[in-house]
Amino acid sequence: MVLNLVIACALIFAVGAIWFLLHYYGNPVIENPQGVAKVAGNCGDTMEIGLQIEDNIVASTHSWTDGCAYSKLCVEAAAMLARDKHIAEVKKINMVSIMELVGQLPESHLHCVQLAEITLQKSIEDYISKVTPRTT
Repeated sequence: MVLNLVIACALIFAVGAIWFLLHYYGNPVIENPQGVAKVAGNCGDTMEIGLQIEDNIVASTHSWTDGCAYSKLCVEAAAMLARDKHIAEVKKINMVSIMELVGQLPESHLHCVQLAEITLQKSIEDYISKVTPRTT
């Protein structure tokens, strides 16, 4: 009985450690993103997407949320959809695009998809505002 409990605890720890390593090595923070947005939703969740852009192509992305599992799924999907795409293509990513990737969500969590879309689009707007010359 005690041995089974020790084995179960060891397995839970191993799964947690593997998840931690995969998440943090698979989603590295971009030091100086060219486009970044941090948006808080009316539900209390906050999402952030950072973009590394080279020749108007999204070379890499970083995503973060303090929200629920659905928020995490949606913001990671939005960031994944943006990777290796031209800015013009990224501007076309919307809730439908994200939902096609993540699948059906409960109605009570559709706002997570909307927040992910808004965060991605604001990160693109941030990039465009930095590279577009200002007129006075």
